[in-house]
Amino acid sequence: MRRLFTRLTPALAVAALTLYPLYLVAGNWYLRTGDLERRLNRRPERLRIETGTAWTLWPGVVHVRDFRIRNQTRTVQWWASLDSGTFKLDLFDLQNRDLLITGLNGTGVSFRLRRRADRWKLARPLRLDLQPPIPGLANPPERPPEQIYPRPAQKQRRDPWRIRLAQVDLDTVREIWIDEIRFAGEARIAGGFDMTVRRRRLAVDPSRLQIVSGAILLGGGPEARTILARASGRIDAEIAPYVPRQHRGWQVFRFVSGRAAVEGGVPSLAFLDEYLSKTRWLRLEAQGGSVAIHLKMQQGKILPESRLQARPDRLIAYALDYKAEGDGRVVWEVLPDGESRLALDFARYQLTRGGRRVAHVRGRNLQIAAMNGEPRLVEGDLFSPRRFAIEMPTAEVPDLSFYNAYLPQSSGLVLTGGTAQMSARFQAAAPDWTGSGDLRLHARGMSARFEGRAMRGDLRVLTLVREADFAGKRFDVSGTQMELTRVSVAGATGGDWWARAHLDRAVIEPGAPIFLRARVESTLADSRPLFAFVAPETRNWVLRWMDDLMTEAVRAAADVSVGDGEVRVDDLGVAGGKAQIRGQLRFGDAPKQGILYASYGRWDVGVELDGAQRDWRILRPREWFENEIASRGPRSARD
Repeated sequence: MRRLFTRLTPALAVAALTLYPLYLVAGNWYLRTGDLERRLNRRPERLRIETGTAWTLWPGVVHVRDFRIRNQTRTVQWWASLDSGTFKLDLFDLQNRDLLITGLNGTGVSFRLRRRADRWKLARPLRLDLQPPIPGLANPPERPPEQIYPRPAQKQRRDPWRIRLAQVDLDTVREIWIDEIRFAGEARIAGGFDMTVRRRRLAVDPSRLQIVSGAILLGGGPEARTILARASGRIDAEIAPYVPRQHRGWQVFRFVSGRAAVEGGVPSLAFLDEYLSKTRWLRLEAQGGSVAIHLKMQQGKILPESRLQARPDRLIAYALDYKAEGDGRVVWEVLPDGESRLALDFARYQLTRGGRRVAHVRGRNLQIAAMNGEPRLVEGDLFSPRRFAIEMPTAEVPDLSFYNAYLPQSSGLVLTGGTAQMSARFQAAAPDWTGSGDLRLHARGMSARFEGRAMRGDLRVLTLVREADFAGKRFDVSGTQMELTRVSVAGATGGDWWARAHLDRAVIEPGAPIFLRARVESTLADSRPLFAFVAPETRNWVLRWMDDLMTEAVRAAADVSVGDGEVRVDDLGVAGGKAQIRGQLRFGDAPKQGILYASYGRWDVGVELDGAQRDWRILRPREWFENEIASRGPRSARD
């Protein structure tokens, strides 16, 4: 046996040396005749392969330049090109309609894929202007291949073509363009691909995309919009076998597993604005900056620790008529319990209202967060916020005179200065996005003018937002509390004054004719501000008598409405000891008007205000007051 092997070895070597030149001639002649391409391209509307130059130096090993392949199915069209490459091709498998390419090494790669416009029914129409062009194919096709090549009878049907690429290693990948999303730059791909053409079965072996540099764009050409610039990173993924015809759109992701780590620069975060707009009242702007993406996926499920973090050059959030602007970051992450969270974290910010340029609040660590359920790519439910929250830690209000914009004109009260600290919390939930929260304001040394008289004091306000309906622009602030302390009035005697107020029922409706309706219940140190308001310059003995009766703490309650250029106080009641005052007042753009009735035991008196004029009612003042109330008709917070 050993002697036979010794004799055969030289013979086989001689035969190989003899046949090798014949292989070189015959193999390269066959590749140049184009017969292989004609065999593969018998149905060019479905599959077309073109090669600029092809040659072989070893059996089964083919070298190509300017290689192009195009395929069209019932649902998609795709095209790929290769500047130069080397691969192993099993020619015997071609007779079984099996194109097996292994050990594919190449450079200069482009890949494009788009959905057929005539085969997809989507909620959002395909943007054909953003889809990649496929050489030789229109979208939708002028003549669909399924019409050109109708299915034969079952007994005549031939086996489908199967295209398999294995052990792929491609560098200098210049372009990957899938539907509207396009990568342009330099990358490297390693992995495999398996597709059965007629049966439309597709699978991707574990593969790696290494992005050296480049950009991710929306569309191509001069109209392209940059999504991610200066991109770099790595994507490892595989796609389990599936039938594209049966699993369309987002459903494809149920077969995808892998991980990605990509970073780069972003011109904006406009894609997140579409997500936040589902809350109906929040809008986001982010100018420039960088983004880092770390994603883990298992059969379409995004796993915990997945995270997107953006650090824009400038972060801006709009809510109602307010704008928060500053430095910070945007973080989207999947939490250990599977829920996802999107947070806008302002390291430093300033708050402005309306079109004003001057900020009225400055602070740190403002956070706006949206909580989702589990992100579900399969259902296309990656961004669907369920709960929303705003946390504003203690911030500075540099000038309280800003809040004069909230006071009715000609109300008699003007804030002239002082600073304060403010904090706020708010939360809302889908689907109607009504919410609740609170706002706290603490001012020390606040200065003001009331009816022309200078005042100074401290203020605490706890605004309770029991229900906020942003769609209907209606806010229930019942339960709001206010406290004034250490109040001093220029030229007044009697020491510091104080007051505590509680809004038993209160509704704010911005933009409505009557934008505030409230039932106010309060305790006052004494009644001095009331009489100063009724007749600030009068020294009438009746007023002095009424004022003297209430030198101790008094209780006061009233229905207050603000709007139509005026403040209206109905059902006013003030009680201190045996003394009581009832009344109705109206002031604002028009001259001050109102009626008051005061009593102390059997003693009582009435007064009518009409601008600067005061009419006193001494005879049967109670009867006069009740008749006036009936004829004027109160407009209260309970209307």
